[in-house]
Amino acid sequence: MRKIETVDELKKIELDILLYFSQFCEKHGLRYFLAYGTLIGAVRHQGFIPWDDDIDIQMPREDYNKLIELYEKENTNVRYELVSPEQKRSRHSIVKIIDNKTVKYENYMKKGDEPLGVDIDIFPVDGLPANDADYKAWFQEIHKLYLQFLYACRAPMKGGKFKVNAYIALKKLITPSKKKILRKAKALHDKYPYETCEFVGSVETWVEGEENKLRKEWFEESVDLSFEGHTFKAPKAYHEILTALYGDYMQLPPEDKRAPHHVNQTYWK
Repeated sequence: MRKIETVDELKKIELDILLYFSQFCEKHGLRYFLAYGTLIGAVRHQGFIPWDDDIDIQMPREDYNKLIELYEKENTNVRYELVSPEQKRSRHSIVKIIDNKTVKYENYMKKGDEPLGVDIDIFPVDGLPANDADYKAWFQEIHKLYLQFLYACRAPMKGGKFKVNAYIALKKLITPSKKKILRKAKALHDKYPYETCEFVGSVETWVEGEENKLRKEWFEESVDLSFEGHTFKAPKAYHEILTALYGDYMQLPPEDKRAPHHVNQTYWK
């Protein structure tokens, strides 16, 4: 295998995945939006944030579920594979589209885990409780489940937030299987269907906080934004979304914060 040496080489692989993914969505009438740092990059830089190293996408839950179903039946390109949380080899509570010509070793892999490839992240957008107190209680319950998912299928990171002692202590408290955790999470999400809710958001990973409560009307229309010389879908109300999540998102962070936030080893097969 040959190591992927530069961030620019990694970005090119991710951009190619995004191009294939967007074409698949357009063909099958699926809604998707650039999200998080990728959306900031499109608005502020017309491409990747220079020091960023990943691509994030959001899809309304109905389209997200259809993507999983249709991809299994309709995808004809074996290079780009969809890995869903339900699959045994998945260590993520969201969908990833991976490049099968690459390999990615993540620092929380357990012994014997099968490495996936360079990927893009697909986050479902779900309905949320409108009442703030109800939302806070619901969020704490769903957040606990996704934290359990994290510890159920990952090894502890060395240093940082994932201390070995904390990992072992929580691991002892976990009795549900990964599938059972996902079933419980689905039941909580089903209480608030996307189409009937005033507020929506993505809360499917342990890193996402309560601030991901956004108005559904902000996602109801899309606009084309330029990203690395191509156009992709973004919410028309991207300014409202990014302001709610990040404040003054057009302001560059301090120089000491301008660094990739992932620590992975990636290779060409």
